Amino acid sequence: MAGPKVYDVATANVSQDAEIERLYNQANLNVEKEARNLVTFGLRDGMSVLEVGSGPGFVTEWVSKLIPNGSITCVEIDPIMVNYARQHLEKASQCQYRIIESSITKTNLPDDSFDFAFARIVFEHISDPVEALSEIKRLLKPGGRLVMTEADYAMRVLTDPCFPEVEAIRDRLMKYQYALGGNKMIGREMWQLLKKAGFKNLDLESVVLHSGYKGVECFYPQINPQRMIPLVEAGAITEAEYEILRAAAEHLLTSEDSFVLRVLLMACGEKP
Repeated sequence: MAGPKVYDVATANVSQDAEIERLYNQANLNVEKEARNLVTFGLRDGMSVLEVGSGPGFVTEWVSKLIPNGSITCVEIDPIMVNYARQHLEKASQCQYRIIESSITKTNLPDDSFDFAFARIVFEHISDPVEALSEIKRLLKPGGRLVMTEADYAMRVLTDPCFPEVEAIRDRLMKYQYALGGNKMIGREMWQLLKKAGFKNLDLESVVLHSGYKGVECFYPQINPQRMIPLVEAGAITEAEYEILRAAAEHLLTSEDSFVLRVLLMACGEKP
C-alpha cells in the first residue's frame, strides 16, 4: 500500500472545497509582481509554455493573459486537480492550452518542445527535484528558460506580532513534511539544484506579499487554523497546539496593528 503523499488536495484542509479556495487565494495574492518577474525572466507572448504542477488552473489563468497568442501545456499528476482545471480553464484561459495527467519526472513529451517553463510552489512537494529538473530541461528548447517560484520555511509567513510558540509548531510541521518526502527549505536550495541539473545563466529574485497591500483578511485562507485539523487527526500536532494556532490567527485578524508578510523566491535557469 502506498504511503501518505507529501501533498494531497483531498486531505490538505478541513475540506476539499476549502483547499481549492485556499489555492485560489494563494495563486492571486500578488499576481502583478510575479507576472512582472516572469516577463523579466523572458516570458513573451507567442511562446510555447510548460507549466509544472498546474493544480486547479488558477495560476494558468493569469499566465494565459500574458501570452494570449501563445500556448500552455499543463502537467499535473493529481486527477482531482486535473478534472477541476479542465472545467475552470474551459472558460478562464486566455490562450490555447492542454492538460496532461502525468508525473513531471516522466511526461513522454518530445525533446525540445517548449520556449519557457515555470513551476509555482511545486518543488517543495517533489521528493527528487533533480530528476524533475532534468526532465524539464529535456523538454525545453536550447535557450529555453525555467522559472521556479518557491517559499522557504524561514521566510514562509512572518507576522507582527511574532508568536514564538507558533514558530515551534511550524518547525515540527516542517520536519513532518520532510519525513513524507517534501522540503519546506527548498527556496534556499533552488540555485544549487538548477546548477546540478545543468542549467546556466542563473538568476534569483524575490516577491514580497504583505497585508499592507490588501489587509490581513486577504491572508486568512493561508493562516486559517482549520487547515491544521487533518494534521491533528494524523497525529502531527496535538489539540493543544491547534488551540495555540487558532488563538494566534484570531489575534492577527482582530488587532488593528497586525501585519503579515510572506516572501516567495523566484529562480531562473536557462537550458544550454
